[in-house]
Amino acid sequence: MKRLFSLIGIFVLISSFKTENKQDILLHINHLNKLELLSVDDKCGEWGGNEKQLIIYRDDFKGPLLSDYSEKTKNCNNGSVPQVTKSITRIKVTEEESKLIIEAINELCESKMAREDYPSHSGIFNRIMLSDSSMIITDFPSVELKKFGELVGKIKQK
Repeated sequence: MKRLFSLIGIFVLISSFKTENKQDILLHINHLNKLELLSVDDKCGEWGGNEKQLIIYRDDFKGPLLSDYSEKTKNCNNGSVPQVTKSITRIKVTEEESKLIIEAINELCESKMAREDYPSHSGIFNRIMLSDSSMIITDFPSVELKKFGELVGKIKQK
């Protein structure tokens, strides 16, 4: 009887080991629930500035992550609505870029929580938001997110 319990224990132990730990940490993103990363610089002071927007999504529940990237440039002289100057759609997101997405989210959270809140009329605006509103992180005035910049650089190279 002891041998039987020992064999069952060994079997359970061996079967619990995974040879490959490939965990997708962005499973909440799908064709219905998109992740938006938005950064607006302070080029025009309190009237805002240039925008960089990245939208992460899937075509279906099990599909690969895709992204749409757009840049909008603001003319500070006339205060008009920013005009789209660059747009890239349906870019396949790599595992390295998925990690940068998570790092950008963490960087914004850490930046926001590590300083005192004070009123301001100008500065950098950052927002990371799921389209179902289950996660919204906004920061104003904010800092330039280095990981978001790295992510945008990789996306623009494609």
